Amino acid sequence: MGKEVMPSTHSYMKVHFATRKSDGAEVVVKLRFKPKCFRSKEDERNWRRCTEYLLNMPDSCNICRLYEVLEDPKCFYIVMEKVSGMDLFETLESEHVSVDVAREILRQLLAAMAHLHAHNAVHKDLKLENVMVESPKRAYDGASFTPTQVKVIDFDTLDQWTPAAGVAKDVVGTDQYIAQEAYAGKYSPLSDVFAVGVIAYKLLCGRFPFHDEIFDDEAGENWVGSPKMLQIRRRLKIAKVDFSYKVFSEQPKALDLIMRMLAYNEQSRPTAAAALEHVWFQEEGSPVSQVKARAAADRNTFEDLFDDGIIIADEAFIGEDHRQALSRPCRSDRGVSESMIKV
Repeated sequence: MGKEVMPSTHSYMKVHFATRKSDGAEVVVKLRFKPKCFRSKEDERNWRRCTEYLLNMPDSCNICRLYEVLEDPKCFYIVMEKVSGMDLFETLESEHVSVDVAREILRQLLAAMAHLHAHNAVHKDLKLENVMVESPKRAYDGASFTPTQVKVIDFDTLDQWTPAAGVAKDVVGTDQYIAQEAYAGKYSPLSDVFAVGVIAYKLLCGRFPFHDEIFDDEAGENWVGSPKMLQIRRRLKIAKVDFSYKVFSEQPKALDLIMRMLAYNEQSRPTAAAALEHVWFQEEGSPVSQVKARAAADRNTFEDLFDDGIIIADEAFIGEDHRQALSRPCRSDRGVSESMIKV
């Protein structure tokens, strides 16, 4: 075990650098101290289940690897990949992020979410601090900031998800990034997409889309059905996001994508895989071939456009291959008839 990475905000947790004895590999170890690291036996069971699920998930170049989890009478030791670079919060504090750089960060972030969602998992706490950005050149070197690798970290809130998943008991996540339906316990891949929309807005505008005053809940009020959670959900319904910034008039395609990802009604948002097909990512400087290859490796991209029988992408933003696919009858094993499809 090496030095502490940074002080944890939780008294029951520490994060340390470490070296694996077998091969000298540098790793990061998160320590969760017993017995206070879980509120209940049910929380512990859920954490064990989701952690095991993540351990068995196929690797993705945009997701921090979880190597193993060890346990002794005093502590859990979560051994993870050591990710280089700074988190996105620190990056925005020290770097100027151009539109092209923001687009590349978002492309890789959406690829990470498409991978998770393709394997029936949701992150539930996607935010600037949980996105690591690596760059060989930093602004303080006098060179332009160019991200080479984006990785999502911190999967303490990760959960398995299927369309039949029940309602959560608690609202987890971070103010600004939590979608309205999550305040009612309805987490889904589209809740993660909302968080990506918040990050996209912050990258392009330098501020968050919602006023901080909306989120005035106190500790212990985050249970689903509490008056405060219902109040915040109602506030989000009437909240007006300011899209009058110059960057949006200069980047109308980015505006279209972000408005879709921030839609109040989750069924109006694109899936992560569908968002990757948006024309904003097809402009000059965006490696479309890599996006398509990665999406195809994770899951049939056409199938990812579906959500409960509805294609969640405007026809103008669906690739030619997908338009041709739409002209063919739906596969019966999807349980979707042609009359159910709306574009």
